[in-house]
Amino acid sequence: MKIAVVPGTLALQERYASLTDPIPDLRAAVSAATTWADRVIVLNGSARRTQASPGPFDERAVPFDIDLLNALTGPDVDALRSVDQPLAAELWATVGSAVELADVLKGSRWHVSVDYDEAPTGVAWWVIRYEEAS
Repeated sequence: MKIAVVPGTLALQERYASLTDPIPDLRAAVSAATTWADRVIVLNGSARRTQASPGPFDERAVPFDIDLLNALTGPDVDALRSVDQPLAAELWATVGSAVELADVLKGSRWHVSVDYDEAPTGVAWWVIRYEEAS
């Protein structure tokens, strides 16, 4: 099985691209990963990382994102299941699918690769691939 985690952002839609596309690398990574994957779990980190983020700056945002990325890349099923959902909501993170992802990843070994790990607009966006080890 091949699974991809991609961000859920309207900016990925071509109609929201401006004359100068601010996220061509993200768009390309999402396109490649979604074409490759059998399943796709939409998820992104906080949107309150900097003063320029969509949400007002929150000093808890970056540590939250680091912990979430570590859980995703582990992959750490227990950590994914125990993501602090109220804190995620406060930080404007979209992590509702973390528990579903944990359920899918449980019991198998995975090769994990990170195709994208940036926050170009102050929102933590990741493109992560999971391929079941044989």
